[in-house]
Amino acid sequence: MRRYTDPSRCRLAARVAVVLVRTAALASAAPSRPSIAFTPPGLVSPHGNPARRAAASYGPLFAARRPLTSTNVDREREAKAPKHESRTSSSTLEELTSSKFADLQVSRATKDAIRNDMGYETMTSVQAQTINVTVTGVDTIAKARTGTGKTLAFLIPAIESVVRSKPKAGKAKGVGCIVVSPTRELAMQIEEEARVLVGRHSPPLTVQCVVGGTKMQRDLNRLRDTVPDILVATPGRLNDHLWGEVPLLRGIVADLKCLVFDEADQLLDMGFRPAIESLVSALPNKLQRQTLLFSATLPKDVRGVADLVMNTKTCKFVDTVGEEVNTHERVQQHYSVSPLAELPVALVGVVQGLLEGGHEGKKIVVFFQTAKQTKLFASLFNKAGIPVMEIHSRLSQPARKRVSEAFRAGGGGSVLFTSDVSARGMDYPDVSHVVQVGAPSDKQQYIHRLGRTARAGKDGYGMLLLCPYEEYFLRDCEDLPLNEMTLPPASGADL
Repeated sequence: MRRYTDPSRCRLAARVAVVLVRTAALASAAPSRPSIAFTPPGLVSPHGNPARRAAASYGPLFAARRPLTSTNVDREREAKAPKHESRTSSSTLEELTSSKFADLQVSRATKDAIRNDMGYETMTSVQAQTINVTVTGVDTIAKARTGTGKTLAFLIPAIESVVRSKPKAGKAKGVGCIVVSPTRELAMQIEEEARVLVGRHSPPLTVQCVVGGTKMQRDLNRLRDTVPDILVATPGRLNDHLWGEVPLLRGIVADLKCLVFDEADQLLDMGFRPAIESLVSALPNKLQRQTLLFSATLPKDVRGVADLVMNTKTCKFVDTVGEEVNTHERVQQHYSVSPLAELPVALVGVVQGLLEGGHEGKKIVVFFQTAKQTKLFASLFNKAGIPVMEIHSRLSQPARKRVSEAFRAGGGGSVLFTSDVSARGMDYPDVSHVVQVGAPSDKQQYIHRLGRTARAGKDGYGMLLLCPYEEYFLRDCEDLPLNEMTLPPASGADL
């Protein structure tokens, strides 16, 4: 019978085992049923460390490795994260064209902000194809992927619409533009971009963001103090201000000039169709405003929403995706099936194997089914000496923003544990690996998550960890290049 001889392996295995036992006890004592019940057997084996053997079995997937460190999220790096991420990251480099912002028929202040404050001279393909259409004021449906510069593609025409209608005296009498975003994180990214873009306008344009997870009273105070020219919002919080006990927005949206839906397919995936119908009913008629709808895909339900919110008789359609090969078809994809008791061991092996070796080019996103799982696994890994960041709905909004900015700015070796708040919309540059723990809700969710990697022409890798009772999901993915990768079985389950 073999036992560990490497002291570092012994210490790591012991830490993982202790944390698993404690978290299992906490989960079983909780009033609500835990999403995953952890079982410590199999972590420490007389036949070797299953996590190490799992990592060793991955072959080329783990080609460049780096040693583990024991530090947690680098707070200093978070503090130094740039307020405005440069579009020259790899997520947009392949999209750049020879078309110049200087040639657009937009205001001088907007051009100056783009050139001097953002540092942009040439447009991406999405921007070049859509802006010249949308600045004319026509309703537009744009099929565009995340990470291709689409935020500017809808902000520039929206701002120009506000500028044309804004009184020269200064303060807005009502909200000129509303941008609807599916997630808080994406809404705040859009707000930051908009603030930079309007920075040189005179009289000044104001931007506000209202999202769930923040205090309603703070929103009300800000809206009373200053009516924003541009309002970025998530659907639920927007409806709170339109139909709630203090429907302050109802009185200041009568002259709305532009309505934007970003990531429209995700809005519907997240069940926001009723919210969209509700908020649209409180806004000016669709014939009295411009509506822009941006979506990575155009399924039947998105086209149905377009009929509801847009003037489809004159609406323009711009396809910036075309018939190119989908990202998920270019990603090396693997799956493994492990008993529930060995799932934590399998994940330790995957992450540890990926992180051993050189830092260069290693940036990992691990998706979980629920916020509770995300929090539990992040606690396990950090206490076991494997530093990871975590982001999920149970974190406060400021905490989620800090983590999001830190991971976006982070280099090689960064690991993010997340629920589906990061599945779509968020543009995290240079993600090399996506790991999914547990069966996604459907094939589209699997693909959306996988879309975090293999951007800008780079290679990407995906790993799906399932339990035996989740193998049904593989039948839905028979047309995907998803290949089985067998992990060595964890022995010593009777310990």
